Amino acid sequence: MDLTSAFGIRPFTRAQALGLGLTTWQWQQLVEQRQIEQLRRGVYVTRLADDDRGRYQQKVGAGLMNRTNHVAFGDSAFAIHELPNPWFMPWERRPLLIGAKKARRDRGVSKLPGIAPLHSDWGPVTDLTTTAAWAASELPLPQALMVIDVIAQRLADTRDRFVLSSEHCRNDVRLRLTHEIDLPGLRCADPAADSPAESYFRGHLIEADVTGLQCGVPIRGATGDQYFADLLHGRLIVEVDGRGKYRTVQDLIDEKFREDSLREAGYGFLRVWVEDLYADPDREVQRFLAAMARKAAA
Repeated sequence: MDLTSAFGIRPFTRAQALGLGLTTWQWQQLVEQRQIEQLRRGVYVTRLADDDRGRYQQKVGAGLMNRTNHVAFGDSAFAIHELPNPWFMPWERRPLLIGAKKARRDRGVSKLPGIAPLHSDWGPVTDLTTTAAWAASELPLPQALMVIDVIAQRLADTRDRFVLSSEHCRNDVRLRLTHEIDLPGLRCADPAADSPAESYFRGHLIEADVTGLQCGVPIRGATGDQYFADLLHGRLIVEVDGRGKYRTVQDLIDEKFREDSLREAGYGFLRVWVEDLYADPDREVQRFLAAMARKAAA
């Protein structure tokens, strides 16, 4: 019996393995030869996941195993839903967040009544709207938007950037997110946000009382070519990029052509490097405010 074919890297119990036809002797051999990994008492995996998120997902799955009416929420739901990590630390350093109708603090279970969970490969988990609400209520706005904007795009259920940037799509997603609970972070959701870094920066700008920001805006350059601005404020375009984006000379040439075309069309241009943003967000906000003032004075 190939347990990897049956379970992949998901947690399983001895009873589940035997239920697939494995004999008691075969199970004992696997344990003695350490061909399986024990995550907690009575819960195993064929191997630990290669990546940090995967190992955390395994721990969440093990924590849910053999528990009825329990559900992963918060950080644990972020990991299961493959959402961004907003904590700037490894997943494995985050606590397991498992809820039920009654708290069992001795077992790390929080009170989480009235939740209708989704069923995932790792076990029951809060749905996307509930997960977004937890982010909006528990995280600072910049970090919350890293998660909420991705959820907003999934709820929009399209990759068409013209649709995502439309007011109709944005309002529809916000209405769905705030249907059960109306929180400021949910009202800021934008399905057109193209990266967690953009969402993080937008959150800091909102906290600095900047209004009128738009995400993923379609703009034509002076050449007539169609582009999308990461963020747009009036006539100021903000691009939030990682330095690893431009790997070749041609990448740099293409981006310079794009920037020149947009400038010739009358737009100001500010590039924010992701590495600098995460290191000192306040400094990047001040750079934005200075660029906005220069554009207004031009």
